[in-house]
Amino acid sequence: MTPSTNWLKKIQDAKNKKLHTMIISLDIQGAFDHLQYNSIRKSLDEINFPSYTIETIKGKITDRKVTIQTAQGPVSWSQQQGCAQGSCTGPMFWNLVANEIISEEWQPNVRLQAFADDFIFVISEPTGEKLKATAQAALTKFQHWINKHQLKVVIEKSTTILISRLVSGLRVKWDNQIIKRSTSLKYLGVIIDNKLNRADHIINLKTKLTHLHQKITRIAGTNWGLNKDLRRRLYKTVAERMILHGAAAWAYPLSARQSTSLNSIQRKFLLNITGAYSTTPTAALQVIKGIISLHIKAKQEAVYVRTARLRKTSIYNNINFNPNNYEDGTTSTKFHPAIFQLEDRISL
Repeated sequence: MTPSTNWLKKIQDAKNKKLHTMIISLDIQGAFDHLQYNSIRKSLDEINFPSYTIETIKGKITDRKVTIQTAQGPVSWSQQQGCAQGSCTGPMFWNLVANEIISEEWQPNVRLQAFADDFIFVISEPTGEKLKATAQAALTKFQHWINKHQLKVVIEKSTTILISRLVSGLRVKWDNQIIKRSTSLKYLGVIIDNKLNRADHIINLKTKLTHLHQKITRIAGTNWGLNKDLRRRLYKTVAERMILHGAAAWAYPLSARQSTSLNSIQRKFLLNITGAYSTTPTAALQVIKGIISLHIKAKQEAVYVRTARLRKTSIYNNINFNPNNYEDGTTSTKFHPAIFQLEDRISL
């Protein structure tokens, strides 16, 4: 959850400095399907990589044809765009093209972030007028890149959020159309609201997990049916993992009210797992099955991700967790095997 935690930290820092912040989420229509081969080839020419590898990759997107069988016989036409989203090379080709706009020099208070084809701007300024001007200028630059590569932004699916005490809401436009303003948006599975209190995310979790609980209840039954150990396994491997997704972005820290909401979500599953009376206290249910309270589990998950993966200092139960005190994960090879020095190789 590095992308989410990075831009959330920027938003929180801007709020602490009493700056007005606008978040703009842009949806690109069929990004992988509309990716132009010419754009890919130009991006390949700009990277520093062995020429024979570049030419091999270019060969895969050169002189491609699509042929279908018709009543009049086979019909063929040249294919100039499109990369399967589930393919191995599709994300790589998209990243090469998207890197052009990500690498652009932006104003100091403008941050553009992308995960695959999900782009999001975080823009902060001291005044409303300056915020609107900066946001519009950033969108204009982004639109030049969109037009250059023959892509299209879907206005209906794009959203802005204003984190500010401004009385009059600011509106920004894309191609003379106003981008709709909302009080929350979902990015990488985490819902961010304009008050930064994570209330909308907790409510969404409760709704989603209620539906999941109803489905599991239909499978397991209230008294008989699925074995209780299997019900516990379903909870640990499905429900709990769904709840803890992106915990580093929304569960650090948690308020008392949010902790209570999480425990109310967990209680339904605990009753189904144990088969106990509905009047049984939640704490007793947790002890019976040896399941950690959900708000504690969420905090642990958040601290672990922040410390072990994001390499950030975290505090839990007044204990300081410094990433420098723990080993970093092993990294993959950062150079091409073909340029590995012969004298450095080991022969057996």
